[in-house]
Amino acid sequence: MCFKRLTLIAGVLSLLMSQQAGAQVFSKPVRLLTPNPPGSASDLALRGIAEVLSKDFGQTFVVENRPGASGTIAGQMCAQAAPDGHTMCLLDAFNAALSPAIYNNMPFDTKNDLMPVALLGFFPAGLWANKNLPVNSAADLFELAKKTPGKLNFSSFGAASSSSIYVAWLKNVRNVEFTNVSYKSALDAFRAVVSGEADVASYAMGTGLANSKPGEIKLLAVNNPTRLPDFPDVPTFKEVNLNGVLAWFGLFAPKGTPKELVERINASVIKGLINNPEMKKRFLDAAGIVPSTPAGGTPETFATFFDSELTVYAKLVKDAGIEKTDR
Repeated sequence: MCFKRLTLIAGVLSLLMSQQAGAQVFSKPVRLLTPNPPGSASDLALRGIAEVLSKDFGQTFVVENRPGASGTIAGQMCAQAAPDGHTMCLLDAFNAALSPAIYNNMPFDTKNDLMPVALLGFFPAGLWANKNLPVNSAADLFELAKKTPGKLNFSSFGAASSSSIYVAWLKNVRNVEFTNVSYKSALDAFRAVVSGEADVASYAMGTGLANSKPGEIKLLAVNNPTRLPDFPDVPTFKEVNLNGVLAWFGLFAPKGTPKELVERINASVIKGLINNPEMKKRFLDAAGIVPSTPAGGTPETFATFFDSELTVYAKLVKDAGIEKTDR
């Protein structure tokens, strides 16, 4: 009985100490911004972060959805906020690394105005082909495309989308020519391949599997740092020499946020979300986010990765022959 009472007292003291530590760091609720709407992958992941940090710091963390302006509104609000830890944002690769490469009038500098906190993981995409297309691998697809330049339709979802950039990149760098057919949304572009209206598309794995039946479409490659456990026989983009850019999600803070605080938040997110099986399943797995290496590393690891991604995206856009435009 005494042991149970001591354990209870220790637990209460631990909670009080945690809340006091959080109060010393945060004097008001913390804003967590996302450029995507409720129900999106980043929204779900950010709610997991909010739950973890609220528990660890004993303070309220509020998720704010700020879509619009090609995803730059949330990033701008984050970059221009006071660097005191009370504002952070979860951006994806396209908000943080692609936008600076394709837009002239960015309202903030992702490299110099933001501070990497934690790389959550990757959002694997698949290279999908219609089931009736006579190919069984990416090599087969490229060989067929070279034999019939411009005859195969590659469905995309907008001039600034990763799929459109891939089409231009393949033509300029790999000498593989597809006809780019643009649809209103990524889901429409994917469904076009399922129906046979288009021949091939690059589309998110999770939502692709959710919107197709087994045998209804062919998966030729996956865009992830490593092969996916559920598809061990499907090669990565890198393995088939696609050199495709990776889709990822990362937590950022305004530049100048105290390093010690960034490190504490990083450790909390890694322990409470990425390395916590229950939380990972609820928020990352449910969002289709895969924490492959270097996800789950230190802020410095994320910063190094982010710098390399800025270079990769800039080169991809340049090699694709895409000129910068205004948002």
